[in-house]
Amino acid sequence: MIKRSILALLILAASAFADFSFVHVSDIHVGAGKNPSNGETDARLFKEISALDPKPAMVVGTGDVCENGTAEQYAEYQNVLKSLSIPAYMATGNHDVRWNPLGKEGFTLGTHQPLFQSWDYTDKTGIKVHFVLLDSTVLLEHWGHFDQHMLDWLAADLKKTGTETPVVIGFHHGIGWDAVFADNEQQLMDLVEPYNIRLWLQGHGHADIQWNVNGVPAIEVAGLYQQSYAVISVTKDQLTVTRRMLGKPKDKGELLGGKAAPRDVLHKQILTIPLKKQPAPQWSATLDGTTLKIDRGSLPAESGLAYRVNTTKYLPMDASTISIDTNDFTAGEHVVTVQATLPDGRSYQKPLKLMIDKAGAPKPLWTTNIGGAVQSVLLRSGENVYLSTMGGDVVALSATDGKEVWRTHTGGAIFSSPIIDSGTIYVGSADHNVYALSADTGSVKWKYQTKGGVFASAAVAKGIVAIVSVDKLIYGLDATSGSLKWTAPVDGMYQSKAATDGERFFFAGWDNHLRCIDATTGKELWSNAIGKNPAGQIAMPYSPAIASPTYGDGQVFVSTNDGTLHAVDAQTGKENWTFCNKRLGYSGPLFHAGKVFTAIGDPSKVFCLDARTGKLLWMTGPRHPANEPRIASSTATPVDPKTPGSDVALPVIYDSSAAFGGGNIFIGSVDGTFNAINADTGELDWQYRLGPGHLLDSPATDDRAVYISSMSGRVTALPFK
Repeated sequence: MIKRSILALLILAASAFADFSFVHVSDIHVGAGKNPSNGETDARLFKEISALDPKPAMVVGTGDVCENGTAEQYAEYQNVLKSLSIPAYMATGNHDVRWNPLGKEGFTLGTHQPLFQSWDYTDKTGIKVHFVLLDSTVLLEHWGHFDQHMLDWLAADLKKTGTETPVVIGFHHGIGWDAVFADNEQQLMDLVEPYNIRLWLQGHGHADIQWNVNGVPAIEVAGLYQQSYAVISVTKDQLTVTRRMLGKPKDKGELLGGKAAPRDVLHKQILTIPLKKQPAPQWSATLDGTTLKIDRGSLPAESGLAYRVNTTKYLPMDASTISIDTNDFTAGEHVVTVQATLPDGRSYQKPLKLMIDKAGAPKPLWTTNIGGAVQSVLLRSGENVYLSTMGGDVVALSATDGKEVWRTHTGGAIFSSPIIDSGTIYVGSADHNVYALSADTGSVKWKYQTKGGVFASAAVAKGIVAIVSVDKLIYGLDATSGSLKWTAPVDGMYQSKAATDGERFFFAGWDNHLRCIDATTGKELWSNAIGKNPAGQIAMPYSPAIASPTYGDGQVFVSTNDGTLHAVDAQTGKENWTFCNKRLGYSGPLFHAGKVFTAIGDPSKVFCLDARTGKLLWMTGPRHPANEPRIASSTATPVDPKTPGSDVALPVIYDSSAAFGGGNIFIGSVDGTFNAINADTGELDWQYRLGPGHLLDSPATDDRAVYISSMSGRVTALPFK
């Protein structure tokens, strides 16, 4: 008790003479944990924070408020929040949106806070600090990204704040260190460079660590349920950061009397940060071909230099000029980042573009930036390429030159993929509406309002547009007028694209069901419960929810998150065959010419199967997955090491699904690598790197080219050869 009191004096000493203080928390994860639950621990820590003397002005949280983002968990969070007697400002985390049945709207409803916000705090002596919380999450994903419309808002917010006012910025995914979580972190760093950013607040990693981003300290705290937070004390001259955390377990973590060994509560002062921005050193980095040159300028002699290519770890530079070995690089755009670390711990980064040409790889026909992240399936029809963006736009580009033909804005993000039928584009929006747009002009023919966001994508049959809303209803709408013809209930959130055979619709979602619905009446004809946990039980996390079902040759093909591809008779629902390879479930299957093509993520592989029998015809990917974790309830389908196809390591494939064109199938990897694989043999034909931006969307093709985008908003047309 005496030892703990002495340690507590550190935090008291830092804040006793402060003009005000605030507390940084992260990764609260209400809804998880047992004996005690996270909520019980969080409430206890909130009471402790409320009792600090002097009393903090506020709590600033950097994401993962809840474990899965359900309404029940947010209700528990609101109850936990009653233990806190000071204001709380919360940012989104991936756990708040990845499985949230309402998407990001579920966070705003559950926390009663916006997705991003700013405010000033001025103490009684006149010291003012500007606070900003950003949304670094990607809808229905765990990746990080800063949406363009939010960055536009931030630019205006900081311009209004001015270059002298100290600014603290918080969000969930860390930036500026070895691991790259947010694909456009550089865009954020460039935007804030003129301003007096004094501290970055981060979460996600569940660790008590700190680092430096372009001269600005960044701190991450472990989860609040892990009994960690930081107190930041503010005076007229500086910020002082003191961690509250648990020490290492006593007795080497052994259990004592059935309980975990006790751990001391530690308080450690880690940073003192001047409120006035420190001048940055003047130095430069340039690329001449593959030769990297550094002009040290005013860098102190003891400064260390390191570089990395794309998202690899930094490598030390022993000289100011080095040659980068690009023999193993794919064609396309790469980024070389040079980092200078000063003796006082400040680090500064400079990114450089590196373009690589490779024999056999194509060069883009055109590239266009549409100003919004793309997570959907591209559509190629008539003279145009159609895309939807997370900025709420449907955009038509000329397939010939990439010039914008039209743009239609909706009131919410568009995860839904556009489809076309008889000259009309159909798409859903997070603004709760289903839209029918003229394919020629983008004008709204009609829109129908549901009672929730529409993340799923539609199908059209017998004059009916069928699409699912997060209000747990399938809507059958007249394709011409938008009038409601029927509804059918589901038991969970649906985010994938519907399939049709012209008579029936097929839907799959987070309620573990593949459903067949009569196009005319909306009557459910059959449904299959699929997706099992390792114990062999039907379980929500293993649902057929992410990979869209596809129809071909009298069968419906769909993947479940337990790693299994199912081939089901479209009329009866009878399962004809399955193929399991542990990691299937995110990338949707493609049916073409009697074959089914499907992919898994990490390590990435692409499979070609006979659609009638499920026989494996070829595989592209590594042949030696000896220690791959098994998540499926059944044993993986054996793969003969002599199976035809390229034995290569493909970058991680996530939500991107394959498209066929010019004898190849095309599929994207998350790091921006675009892969072309021979559809007959499984041999890797070529790869092209699109540059920074998570690639989570799926391509479209015509008779000459393949079209692909990414979270960067850049759309690229690549010729088949």
